[in-house]
Amino acid sequence: MNHRLKLSNSTLEIFQQLQASTNITPNVLARIAVAFSLKDKEMPTVNNNDISNFEISRATLTGENDFSYKAMILQHANKSIDEESYFPDLFNAHIDRGANELFKIYQYSGNPQKFWMKILETE
Repeated sequence: MNHRLKLSNSTLEIFQQLQASTNITPNVLARIAVAFSLKDKEMPTVNNNDISNFEISRATLTGENDFSYKAMILQHANKSIDEESYFPDLFNAHIDRGANELFKIYQYSGNPQKFWMKILETE
């Protein structure tokens, strides 16, 4: 069982840019990204070709809410998924898709305060 996730290079770049201007750490950004990804009804695309060396542990990402994250992602998939496919692959796919959405929101917002307001008002 894998308990470490490596971010994709593109997601790491997005998180570094967002962290530089918002002071939000990558592990928090990853959780927010998963939430935004789960709003899209389509399954995210798993990409194992663009992997960086930046690792986050599963415990850091999900902590005491690990079961809840897994339940939400499995419910979103609407099918049974084995542990190796769930983490890190599918979990990372949700992070990647959500990171792109967060970056679009940030670009549209123009500053960290408006970014937070947009994130909090998004339904």
